[in-house]
Amino acid sequence: MEIGRRELLAGAVTLSLARLAPSLGLDPPGDEMRVSTDHRWHPLTRSLLDRASRASRRLDRPRVERIIHEVSEERARPVIKWMQSPARVFEHLRRYSLGDLMQMETARFWPVPPLFTATDEDSAERSFELYWHATQVLSVEEHDRALMAPKLMAKQRAMAVPFRPEAIFEARAVAAQIGWLETSLPATAAQALRTVEDLLSAGHNDGSLAIYHQLKVFEAYERGLLATWETPDALICVPGFI
Repeated sequence: MEIGRRELLAGAVTLSLARLAPSLGLDPPGDEMRVSTDHRWHPLTRSLLDRASRASRRLDRPRVERIIHEVSEERARPVIKWMQSPARVFEHLRRYSLGDLMQMETARFWPVPPLFTATDEDSAERSFELYWHATQVLSVEEHDRALMAPKLMAKQRAMAVPFRPEAIFEARAVAAQIGWLETSLPATAAQALRTVEDLLSAGHNDGSLAIYHQLKVFEAYERGLLATWETPDALICVPGFI
């Protein structure tokens, strides 16, 4: 089993397609990091892209914690535990047994985008293009590599022990279970941005509850949250560092 991680499946699939964009005939813009002024997109969407390009990676901890409490809504407010880096989180979670990790539920704190089906080819292409562009502006792959690094290092350490296939298996299994507790905020923010545009294009009002939820996800990233891990004891949070 390869090292797993919990990201929104639609976002993960689309990101994989984005890497194949040239072969699909979808040429990227000449300047990847330039904020698009494509007027096919809603003004709110364009403003979010602009905010994403200017977002400080300095943590606004009070605001992030308020967002977490707002998102929790009717659920009990989670205990928030801040840690310095993904590596620190990984070492902390490795103290749990594999059995305990397997008993923890898959991450589900952040609002999942509503299902959306494009009504025509142009809408689908516009949605694809927006998400591809958002992943560039939010440096999703760069952050993803940083979040994966502790898992890969643990696997490499296990592989360095000769004649210990069980150690490799356990390292993979532990990393996979920790991955399922994890949410990458840059990835969910990119998907949230795309969802906002999709909902607006489908006729939703910019004050709708579905759009409000996605704006909260985006703002959590914007205010400096890199990732969260959901455990029975606490929502572990790591600030952005790039």
